Amino acid sequence: MKTTLLFLSLSFLIIIPLSSFGQEKPKLQYTVGFGSSIDGINSLWGVNFSNELNIKLGRRTSFNTGLQFYQSLGSYNEKTLPSESNRQNREQSSGIFITPTLKYDLIQRPSGFNLAFAAGPSLQLGGETYIVPSFFEGSSPIYFTNKLQRIGLFTELEAEWNSKNPNRKNAAGISAYGTKDGLWYVNATYKLRFKLGKN
Repeated sequence: MKTTLLFLSLSFLIIIPLSSFGQEKPKLQYTVGFGSSIDGINSLWGVNFSNELNIKLGRRTSFNTGLQFYQSLGSYNEKTLPSESNRQNREQSSGIFITPTLKYDLIQRPSGFNLAFAAGPSLQLGGETYIVPSFFEGSSPIYFTNKLQRIGLFTELEAEWNSKNPNRKNAAGISAYGTKDGLWYVNATYKLRFKLGKN
């Protein structure tokens, strides 16, 4: 119920700027990105790849539709492994995140440097395998696999600056995804942003 209420509230906040700036001609940008990620709940590190379509609403506001893929590559904590693991940790987590966000430019400089904050609901489709410790003396921990289909909150702080190509910008963002159960993922992503169409 709380997740549904959060999703409806964020959708309402996104629709208001769309209607109020509807008379302005939108400016489109397409963004691709890659970077590193941390699954803080399962103590895993990995990589992320992102795609975004950015629609400019006003001088400082824009609406983003994002699609991000995350895959873990290893664990950053030592753990007692299950007996069948052959000394190799088989923990993993992955997901596709579908994320609409509303972005607001906190800082805009004539040089082309912008600092922006974005937030919105995010649907994760994915899964995880993690170690469940044994509560009985002498028995080994086990792996547990869980399929994920959940809605959380996505937030991002992003810096953007000009490149030598006038049709492209560079950006770097630090983002986080969490649910009512806690903060799940933190991402550091480098991005290339391209203009679509005419201004």
